[in-house]
Amino acid sequence: MKKAIALFLILISFYGYSQENKKKPVKRDYVMIDINYSSLVNAPKDVTFDFGYGLSFQFYYDYQFKVKQFSGALGIAYSTDHYFSNAYLSKNDNVNGDFYQLYSYSKLDSSVKSNKYVTNYFDIPLEIRYRSNADKSGHSWKASIGFKFGFRLGSHTKTVTDNGRFQNYNFTELQKIRYGITTRFGYGRMGVVGYYGLNTLFNKGKGQELIPWSVGFTITPF
Repeated sequence: MKKAIALFLILISFYGYSQENKKKPVKRDYVMIDINYSSLVNAPKDVTFDFGYGLSFQFYYDYQFKVKQFSGALGIAYSTDHYFSNAYLSKNDNVNGDFYQLYSYSKLDSSVKSNKYVTNYFDIPLEIRYRSNADKSGHSWKASIGFKFGFRLGSHTKTVTDNGRFQNYNFTELQKIRYGITTRFGYGRMGVVGYYGLNTLFNKGKGQELIPWSVGFTITPF
């Protein structure tokens, strides 16, 4: 009986040791969700973007380099951004064609309660990633820098007034593509993310030189 108990204790100890030393799989961040605060720079002085939010759903292929802490990731994503402001996005005709400009609605219509501009993109993100060695829980400190190239799927404005809600989808001079720099930093399944656009919202000479940017949280659900 004593021998059986001793053997049992030895087996339990060996199993515990093997579990502690068993390598846990590296979490590759194949699926990521970004929840952002979104805004635009270079707005006119009397125009403010009080609030904005964005969502991005991303799927990646992660390729590990020979140096195991580093990898490259290429993905596809759907992104939407909602910019709330105190202004209309209005189209004006001039000698060079259509020109889009923001006007504070307090100057034009006191019945306006809110106004937002919405964009939707199909993005192709590319990242260079760093991961520290995983701790006992299998989590790592992570950082990345990357580039995002996107194709505009659609855009519109939505204005709420005392007389109802109105939407406008007629914005012919918006850039069909966007591109910019991305960066991430985090631990485990959570982190922070930032984006800064390298091109303007409108085609050159066809609108105010508004540049999108965002900062927020990134989640790896799996």
